[in-house]
Formats: sequence, C-alpha cells, structure tokens
Amino acid sequence: MAEYTKQSFDMMLDLFHRGRKEGKVDLKYSDEFLILYFQALVEGISNPSIYERILPYTEEWTELLVKGIAPNK
Repeated sequence: MAEYTKQSFDMMLDLFHRGRKEGKVDLKYSDEFLILYFQALVEGISNPSIYERILPYTEEWTELLVKGIAPNK
C-alpha cells in the first residue's frame, strides 16, 4: 500500500509540473497545497453519504475540479 501511495503521489506531481509548463495549472499553487486539496476531495468523496449524493454529478464535479486549478485567462 505504501508503494502504491508513493507511485500515486509521484504521478500527481508529474501532472502538476506538466500542467504548469503547459499553462494549465496556475503557478501560485504549490505541490503541497495541490496534494492536500486532492486528498481532501478524495477522502470527502469516499464518505458514503457524500459519494451517493455526488455520483449523479460526476461530469460537473470533474469539470469543476479541472477548471478550478487552471489560471484565469
């Protein structure tokens, strides 16, 4: 499980770095902040009472998640 977690974090960091280079992730957000942000989202969604209610909104949730960290243009 520890190895899986490390690999997941490494992939997330790689995505953040690529996103910054491509102008898709705002430079003002640190790696630490973004990891905490995604951990909070995942842990919150994992709660059965939230998961059941948010399932119908998967498309909107994903759009908000992706566009929410993009810089304003």
